[in-house]
Amino acid sequence: MSVSSRCCRAAAPILFLLLFGSGGMAVQAADWTSQNPLPQWSTLRSVWGSAGDDVFAAGDSGVLHYNGSSWSPMSGTPGALGVWGSGGADVFAVGDGGGIQHYDGSSWSAMSSGTTSLLLDVWGSSGSDVFAVGGAGTILHYDGNQWSAMSSGTSEALQAVWGSSGNDVFAVASPGTILHYDGSSWTPMNSGTSNTIAGVWGSSGSDVFVVGNGILHYDGSSWSAMSGGTTYGVQAVWGSSGSDVFAVGPAGTILHYDGSSWSAMNSGTNDILYDVWGKNGTNVFAVGNLGTILHYDGTSWSVMSGGMTNDLEDVWGNSASDVFAVGGSGTILHSDGNSWSAMSSGTTKALNGVWGSSGSDVFAVGYDGTILHYDGNQWSAMSSGAADELQAVWGSSGSDVFAVGVRMILHYDGSSWSEMASGTLSVLMGVWGNSGSDIFAVGTENTILHYDGSDWSPRNNPTAEHLLDVWGSSGTDVFAVGTAATVLHYDGSLWSSIFIPWWGFLNGVWGSSGSDVFAVGTDGMILHYDGSDWAEMSSGTINHLAGVWGSSGSNVIAVGDSGMILHYGNELFSGAFESGGLDGWSLVMLP
Repeated sequence: MSVSSRCCRAAAPILFLLLFGSGGMAVQAADWTSQNPLPQWSTLRSVWGSAGDDVFAAGDSGVLHYNGSSWSPMSGTPGALGVWGSGGADVFAVGDGGGIQHYDGSSWSAMSSGTTSLLLDVWGSSGSDVFAVGGAGTILHYDGNQWSAMSSGTSEALQAVWGSSGNDVFAVASPGTILHYDGSSWTPMNSGTSNTIAGVWGSSGSDVFVVGNGILHYDGSSWSAMSGGTTYGVQAVWGSSGSDVFAVGPAGTILHYDGSSWSAMNSGTNDILYDVWGKNGTNVFAVGNLGTILHYDGTSWSVMSGGMTNDLEDVWGNSASDVFAVGGSGTILHSDGNSWSAMSSGTTKALNGVWGSSGSDVFAVGYDGTILHYDGNQWSAMSSGAADELQAVWGSSGSDVFAVGVRMILHYDGSSWSEMASGTLSVLMGVWGNSGSDIFAVGTENTILHYDGSDWSPRNNPTAEHLLDVWGSSGTDVFAVGTAATVLHYDGSLWSSIFIPWWGFLNGVWGSSGSDVFAVGTDGMILHYDGSDWAEMSSGTINHLAGVWGSSGSNVIAVGDSGMILHYGNELFSGAFESGGLDGWSLVMLP
């Protein structure tokens, strides 16, 4: 892909030269972590929903939500091992160190559990009658006001809990441990086995299934072994009725019980499956290792997408809770500060740039002269009068907008787009201004143009490289970046070159001030300028990064290849479904 592409994705080896001082590049300790795509190591452990379009999946990196069309990360949840709710606005997630999170339909918040024990599962008969189980025989009960410990009579790690009512509850552990709660106390049951037990579910108190290294059935009087039809153990069990039961486990194992016998189903995966839940027998979800999400429609199982993987080229926001990212195949994503979701763009053309005067006046530009406008409700196509590729967009207001691209500059006056005389044959890659009469555009062949409110004119600069983006804190403090790790600075009089000991492409630049500037590029490179020196930041990825924007210096978003979204800081997605430290850069999964 040539430099006419927004990201300029040619790979470039990183020279890890730790050169400190003026013009040098130090390695900065703070980390970025990824928000999208879902890290392949982010295993999902539990799934539950209030409806087929209101499903929660809990895992090592937090909780995902399914709205009937796509999965998205939820803000405010650390890693979780079990999830259950009395409804979509009353959901509990449990995990390490006695952690319990509660979702009220708007946000997640931590609850005081009174324990530091590992919690593995949660279930309730109502929102004021909830049981959580875990390590060392831990059983907690929530009465709607607080959690309190219950005496289990065992020191085994309790793996799962389920009940037909608040006074008919079953908890299971290995080896062969089954406990029953009758509303007053927990007592052991005779399971007839010493095998591993991992999961429990029933259609009633006299039709209960326990799974593990074998399958047991309880008829209200005693437990008996069933022929499971698999040589693998199983991890979890759920059913829509006593004659429509699903069990999942290692190597993609899915078993189905029709009321007479168990039989194997084709899952289409070899990954370990840890949990299963459904709205009914034709709308069933299974989750597992490496972020696996499967769906059963009554006929067959299929893999669900756990992340958006189209290349992202640019990002801009009106605020931390109103952020837009654009990219390949007409992709537009929006963040409301809690999660990212896909927007309908109405085009399949690749989009390269995005900017707005407000959250209800946003412009996106891309291939074949594409210009889209968002009015706060929907995206619609605008007539650009151009056929060539547009790379970037910026404006001083909603009626003074500039779009640049292949040998052209377009201007929007609030009514229509028209072409301006640019005086260049270069591909213009970036545009930014201090005001409507102080605008800079940069491009290939070391092009820098300046607009004074009347005309565009070229500006001399000390590089021969292609320039790919431009940003400034003022008209006398402007940065341009490009190929061969080019960084230029303009002080109001002259452009000067800043030496960076690296030779990849820098594709995007943005700052919260002249002493807090971020530049992103190929091979996951992120540089930070503190007003004195540039330093390399640890991004945690080798994906090429294309664009960067922030609502502040402590809330910065970078986007790039394969749907990569990195987050730096602690404002947006604080405690979100992210891999990495929350004080640094983090990754979120997108729909």
